[in-house]
Amino acid sequence: MSNKTLFFIALAALLIGSCAPERDDDIQLPPASGAPEFSVAYVEGDSNRIVITDLTAGGFQRLWDLPGGQPKVSTKAVDTVIYPVAGDYTITLFVSRSDGSGTTYASKKVNIPTDAPLACTGKLALLTGCGSEGRCWAFSHAAGAVKVGPSYDDYSWYTSPDGGLQAEQYDDGFCFTFDGLLYENRNNGASVNPWAGYVPQAYAPGVSDFVFLQGTGTGGRDQIVLADDQFMGVWDSDNVLDVVKLTETELIVRGRQRDQNGAPLAQGWFELTFVRQ
Repeated sequence: MSNKTLFFIALAALLIGSCAPERDDDIQLPPASGAPEFSVAYVEGDSNRIVITDLTAGGFQRLWDLPGGQPKVSTKAVDTVIYPVAGDYTITLFVSRSDGSGTTYASKKVNIPTDAPLACTGKLALLTGCGSEGRCWAFSHAAGAVKVGPSYDDYSWYTSPDGGLQAEQYDDGFCFTFDGLLYENRNNGASVNPWAGYVPQAYAPGVSDFVFLQGTGTGGRDQIVLADDQFMGVWDSDNVLDVVKLTETELIVRGRQRDQNGAPLAQGWFELTFVRQ
């Protein structure tokens, strides 16, 4: 072997050695964490309500994914989920560990044997009128028909003045029918688009289902749950609405603000006041 060949072999070895990564054997990464643990249990005497309990040790953040349930997501250690429609549902718990070992998840399936029993009485009767023709609600012309604020009980950002909404908002009817539990946004062909400068825009929401839940809202209030692509009153209001007041002539609801993709915002709540149309 020539001296020139030996030189290049030595140079290659030197370069490879200089590019080798440094090691510190004193640094130890935590082992991968195991799947989170949780329990599910039916509420006694009510097969439409499921109690979920996080049993995971060492977690500092959790998120429940609850498709088909109400609520749809939760961060509570213990929560009650309502499934109004019979079927099989998947409950998934994501947990981030306090030791920095990452986020893991686990899933379980639950079976809801029957639809939640529902009679056209009380608040549901006031909302729908119980007849096949349904009952429609429209924005009040009084001041405060639309209130906006940072939190559930704070509406300091904006309060609409007397007659202060657009004509295209006042002519909308938000209609609930007990037969089939149907919801229709009768917007006369246009809705005010908050993501395009609050101008009326051609829009056809169509007809969809709704769910009326008793006592599941903040402070034990009843809730109206619309389809994900529906809204009541303002387009950027969430589809889950707490019923603050409901009489024969007036309906007041509260809901989160949501973005154009339908995701609730971290801050921002509406209080909306309607009257019988």
